[in-house]
Amino acid sequence: MDKGSATLFLAFAACAAFPAAGQFPFGFPRMARMQQMEQTPVSVKARCEPPSVVVGQPCAIVLEVDVNRKAAIDDVRVAGLPDDKDGLVAYGEFENLADAPSATSGHVVKRMRIPARFLKPTRLELSLAVQGFVRVVQGNTSFSHNFGQRTAPFRLNVEPLPEQGRPKDFSGAVGTHFAMQQQLVPDKVRPGDLLTATYTLAFDGYCPSNAWPKVEGLSGDFKTYEPKAIERTDRRVTWTQMLVPKTANATNSATVSINYYNTRTKRYETAQALPKKLVFLSSEAASTENISVTVTDAAEHAIPENANAATRPVELRFAPSDASPVIATLPPGTPVKKIAEWNGWQRVETPRAIGWSHTVR
Repeated sequence: MDKGSATLFLAFAACAAFPAAGQFPFGFPRMARMQQMEQTPVSVKARCEPPSVVVGQPCAIVLEVDVNRKAAIDDVRVAGLPDDKDGLVAYGEFENLADAPSATSGHVVKRMRIPARFLKPTRLELSLAVQGFVRVVQGNTSFSHNFGQRTAPFRLNVEPLPEQGRPKDFSGAVGTHFAMQQQLVPDKVRPGDLLTATYTLAFDGYCPSNAWPKVEGLSGDFKTYEPKAIERTDRRVTWTQMLVPKTANATNSATVSINYYNTRTKRYETAQALPKKLVFLSSEAASTENISVTVTDAAEHAIPENANAATRPVELRFAPSDASPVIATLPPGTPVKKIAEWNGWQRVETPRAIGWSHTVR
C-alpha cells in the first residue's frame, strides 16, 4: 500500500501477470471466439466498519467484489480513499478476507479489508473507484478483461474524544478492552536482591507509543529503576522495571495502571494490576552494589590473552548492565540456574551468589 497517496494498490492473491484486455496467448481464431463472449459482470460495494468512530479508534474500509464463481479477480486498484498526507488518517496493511456467498446463486463475493485509524474529527461521504482484471477459465483456455466500477456512496463519521471525564494524563489509548497484568521474578528474595517487575497490557483497540504505565504505591524501602518497554505489538505492550528491596519491609510491589477511552461504554476507564506480595527468605542483606564475592581463586583461573568465552570465568553483575559492579566471579563450567531474562541478560542463581550475566549459555 502506498501510504503517501489516496490510490491504493491491492491484490487478492499472489499471481502471475495476466494479459491486458483483448490480448490472448493463443491463435487468432480462438481469440476472436473469446472476444465475442460476454464479459463477466462485476459489481462492487464498500462500507466502513464501524461507520461511526472516535479519534484514534481502529476501523476498516471493507471492499466487496461480486463476480462469477469460475472467475478470478486480480490487480485491484482503489481510488477515492481519504489521503493520508495531511495527517487525517493512518492506514494499516490490507487484509484478504475469506470469500462469502453472494445473494445471487452461483456467485461468490471477494472481500478485502483496509485497516484505518483517523487522527482528526471529520465527516465524509465516500464513493470509491475500483478497477481490476477478471480472469475466466473455461476448459483448457482462459481470458481476461478489465473492469471499472464505482461504489455507492457511504458515510464515515469520526467524532472527537469527549472532554468530560478525560484524565489529565490521558495518552490516547482507545478500545473496548484493556487488561494489565504484573509479574515479579523472583518473588522470594532477600534485602538487596534485584528483581524484575514485568507489566503486560493486553488490549483490543489502539495504544499509542507514548502510553506509559502509572506505577504507584511503592514504599521508600525499594530502590527503583525506570520502566522500559521491551515488546510492542498491535495487541500487547510489555514493560519491565528493576526493583531492589532495601529492607524486609518492602513486602508489596506497586499498583500499575493505564487509562483508556472505552468505545463500548463511552467513558474513560482504567486498566489496573494490583500489587504483588514479596516473600523474604531472610532479613539479612543479600549481595549489594558495594559487596564483591569471589567464588574462584583468581590465580588458579587467570584469564589467558587468547582465552575464548567458553574458557573464561563468568562474571555476575548486580544489575543487567556492563556498567554495574561485579558481585561474583564463577569458574568455567560452574552449574547455574537461570531464573530470569531481560534484554539479552540472564539472572542466574548459584550456591554462592545471585546475579546477572550475558555470557551464561
